[in-house]
Amino acid sequence: MHDKILLIDDYHIDGCSGLNRIIHSGEKRAQPLLTADQSWEAINQMGGTVRKEDSLYRMWYDSWVCNNKHNGYSSLYAESYDGLNWVKPNLKKYKDFNGNINNNIYLNRISLRENTLSPPIDVEQDHNKNILYTPHLGKDKTYTMIAYDYARTSYGPYDGYYLAYSEDGINWTDGPIEPVIPGHADVGWFMYDEQHKMFRGIVKQYLNIRGYSRRSILWTESTNALDWTLPKPALIPDEIDDSWGRGDPNRFSQFYGMPIFRYNTIILGFLENFRTTDGDISRDGLTYPELVSSRDGRVWERVGDRSPIIKLGDPGEWDWGSVTIGNSVVVEKNEIKAYYTGRNDTHAHTTIKEEPVTGSIGLATWQIDRMVGLKSTKDGILHIKNIKPLKDLHINADARHGTIAVELSSTGNIISGFELVNCSIITGDSIDHLVKWSNSLPINEKTVDIKIVIQNEAEIFSLWWT
Repeated sequence: MHDKILLIDDYHIDGCSGLNRIIHSGEKRAQPLLTADQSWEAINQMGGTVRKEDSLYRMWYDSWVCNNKHNGYSSLYAESYDGLNWVKPNLKKYKDFNGNINNNIYLNRISLRENTLSPPIDVEQDHNKNILYTPHLGKDKTYTMIAYDYARTSYGPYDGYYLAYSEDGINWTDGPIEPVIPGHADVGWFMYDEQHKMFRGIVKQYLNIRGYSRRSILWTESTNALDWTLPKPALIPDEIDDSWGRGDPNRFSQFYGMPIFRYNTIILGFLENFRTTDGDISRDGLTYPELVSSRDGRVWERVGDRSPIIKLGDPGEWDWGSVTIGNSVVVEKNEIKAYYTGRNDTHAHTTIKEEPVTGSIGLATWQIDRMVGLKSTKDGILHIKNIKPLKDLHINADARHGTIAVELSSTGNIISGFELVNCSIITGDSIDHLVKWSNSLPINEKTVDIKIVIQNEAEIFSLWWT
């Protein structure tokens, strides 16, 4: 099987007419999967990672706790065998702020350093944790944590992104005493790109954009997670992003963060569009994710019409004020799962007066490859050039309301037997349509050009050879 030809960007497309690129928002479960139901939890924040290892789903998540005993993030762990029903195991590792050791706290750095600092400093620690699977670094580094700390050893110059390592994902050993990426802002997302043997990172930084200091997205990379390149701008809000404000100087867009993950031959990101409504204060507004793509982790493209890849809930629902996705996309054979944090208020928590502000963890799903498609309104034609063929061509497409037919050519000439008129018309909805022609001749050409005719309201998502 060759790599899939994805239609999220124009990388493989040689020509296209009569087609629109459509963003498909994830199908959300009505109710959250995890809520703050324990005394040591408060506002749940994804702020972390979901992985599927064999048949076990593992989640590392955060909860913001602010009271007279604790001010910071609780680092929590949960498990599931179906991705829907989650258990918070009793790890018995750390006492919570009430002295209870029967909890699912897997890391509590504040308790570790209270005896080393005088007076104790109670500030945010291990913010926005990324748990990366890195067995190539050694058994004791099967997992690498990259997290932002405001003051692991001191205030000020020691703010930044720190490393920790673990063999089992539960017991952690700190990496270097100083940050591997100093400074910047408190939200960063990281991945290990197995395809290119590279750590890739996205960090937030305030940049002056059209007269305002705004949260923006920078990229960085490393071969070892220790030595990172100087972060460079990846995406900044443009005038299209600001158009929703209709010229109001207090209403504009910022980019709060961008989790990234490899999807077959492409790197995808969930760009967190923060629509600020209070001008220079820059604290209040709605936040939702948009899909972006990259082929190298450096140059990023907006996808389609920038529609939300996961929509905010309706007013009054548990996720109406904010939807953000952590390092938490699980790609399975026929489905994509994204675990996200939803909140019932805006960023600055200014609208809720009587009910408590809550943040919970929910789930959005897509059929495989179906985040983005090319859809025809009547007569669409798609050209894909210079592809090495194998025996069978497969297409992921929804042709319930239209038809799809395929023609193959080489060096500018249609291959005999593989004309449009000899192609069995594709109808119906399937993630795996087998393209058939009226003959069973082998394809002897080293490369072929593919012409796909997409009629009426049919939509194509991907194609591949086997």
